[in-house]
Amino acid sequence: MGNISSLRYLYLNSNNLTSSIPTSLWSLNDLLVLDLSMNYLNGSLSSQIGNMKALINLNLSVNQFSGDIPSTIGTLQNLQELSLEHNKLQGLIPDSMKKMLTLQYLDLSFNNLAGMIPNSLEVLLDLQYLNVSYNKLQGPIPRGGPFKNFTILSFLANEALCGAPWFQPCQNFYHRSKKKILLLVLLPIGSAVLAFAISLLLMKRFTRKKTMAAAPDLFPKTTYQRVSYHELRQITNGFSVSNLLGSGTFGSVYKGASANGIIWAIKVFNMKLDDILKTFDTECEVLCRLRHRNLIKVISACSNPDFKALVLEFMPNGSLDKWLHLDHHVLSIMQRLDIMIDVARGLEYLHYGYSFPIIHCDLKPSNILLDGAMVGHVSDFGIAKFLGDGESHLQTKTLATIGYIAPEYGLEGLVSTRCDVYSFGITMIEAFTGKRPKDEMFTEELSIRCWILESLPSSVDQVVDVKLLHPEEEQTNMDMACVSSILQLALSCSSDVPENRINIKDALTTLENIKTQFLQRN
Repeated sequence: MGNISSLRYLYLNSNNLTSSIPTSLWSLNDLLVLDLSMNYLNGSLSSQIGNMKALINLNLSVNQFSGDIPSTIGTLQNLQELSLEHNKLQGLIPDSMKKMLTLQYLDLSFNNLAGMIPNSLEVLLDLQYLNVSYNKLQGPIPRGGPFKNFTILSFLANEALCGAPWFQPCQNFYHRSKKKILLLVLLPIGSAVLAFAISLLLMKRFTRKKTMAAAPDLFPKTTYQRVSYHELRQITNGFSVSNLLGSGTFGSVYKGASANGIIWAIKVFNMKLDDILKTFDTECEVLCRLRHRNLIKVISACSNPDFKALVLEFMPNGSLDKWLHLDHHVLSIMQRLDIMIDVARGLEYLHYGYSFPIIHCDLKPSNILLDGAMVGHVSDFGIAKFLGDGESHLQTKTLATIGYIAPEYGLEGLVSTRCDVYSFGITMIEAFTGKRPKDEMFTEELSIRCWILESLPSSVDQVVDVKLLHPEEEQTNMDMACVSSILQLALSCSSDVPENRINIKDALTTLENIKTQFLQRN
């Protein structure tokens, strides 16, 4: 591979690649993007990584890499995105990263990194996203530069971080450090003095442990206070109707502009609902753990006893539901297909890209949001479920939206990744027919799925969304062939028998093949 010297982009993500990265790969000096994420690659990262000075995006996440992060990584001074999360990396965060002045995105979460976060990273003024959660970091969190904009979601579950508003004061950290130095100095002293010093130290530690045990948890699940209620109230004009983007089961979403002019979507939870705290915690936990371009991104959160809100990435084009059912919104076949591919990629990450499967449990067009480029983002994780080791399903009393819910979910409360696939199949049918599953034309005898089953393949033009019909154009037959293939896939996803449904990986592959064939025909 090292002989392909002109290679600029290399995507090998989401495969079953094993072993270590071949040394020859690091000689691709002109490579701009390297994505090896979601594989089973292992071994240490070579110091030769510094040879790839043209790199803009490096994604090695969700593998089994171990050892230290090479200090030579600091020579990648054109790098804008670095993703090393979900590995087994250890050692310190290299101080050399301060040289990566163009870095905008840095994710080191879910590793075994130790030591302190280098203060030198304060010079990375372009850094917009940082996640060092779930490591063994300790010491004060830097306060300058981009760190002024980061929230608690960047620093979850470490060993002893301090100094930020959400953690203990750093004086305790420095106090412990001084004790360790003092202990080293006293080691050569006589046994009697040493015994006394050790006894005194043990007594103090015992006292401190008792105090800590009696104190409230320094990091309860619901502590996300980075943006205040008053700030959110101000930027939404008092949560006015004019700022309202939409309402749902669990609350309302408002539009607001931050102090630096960035538009946010503020999801305010309905505190009158039972179990709303659990819903809020679940959504926070899912969104702060995950990172994927087709999942909605959390910016910050606010949690008070009587007010809870998430600050989310703003999606200027609203929901897929709006685009499907409002007359003045029209999506082409290719746009609909691309959005379905986006959603499938997001679901694939939820089901296979994490250390354990995550079930969305409520996939539907209103929970698929579109950014400025019409890229689909899966949102609303309030009733998401986590599968443990060896679990293929679990039972719940929380029900999703009627019409999109799998039969076994609605009848028995059994949820699995197959439930998401079912919902995805129904969503695909809606996307290409323009009919909701609870449309008045459907009855107990004729569901939306049965309607499609009876119409394919000969009568696809009778079920396709009328907005997609253009009889005067020559490519209509090609269009109908494409839609027919998509609806056939939707039927495979939405079988009443869970075991008969294909998995989301295969569904994604099929959609990508359909797109390739459609482009070739046109």
